[in-house]
Amino acid sequence: MDDTVSFEAGILPLFTQKDIQHMDGFRVHLSDYAYMSDPTNDHANARHVHECVSVGEMPPANSGEEPWGPEQVELFSRWLAGGYQP
Repeated sequence: MDDTVSFEAGILPLFTQKDIQHMDGFRVHLSDYAYMSDPTNDHANARHVHECVSVGEMPPANSGEEPWGPEQVELFSRWLAGGYQP
């Protein structure tokens, strides 16, 4: 079984348009692979988003959206561990 998780097929669909628009206001570009996987900052953008979804800080409580479940967080973790595949 291939456990490779790609940004396009696995990660991007986890974010709603509401998530993307909200976070763009904070200069966090959830839908931009180059931003999310940026190796020049040791992938800090993706790691920060991962931390936020892992502890339930994203999506924000007042957004009306449910926090990510364990399956979604695990998928994101696999993307990180798999080398930030496009």
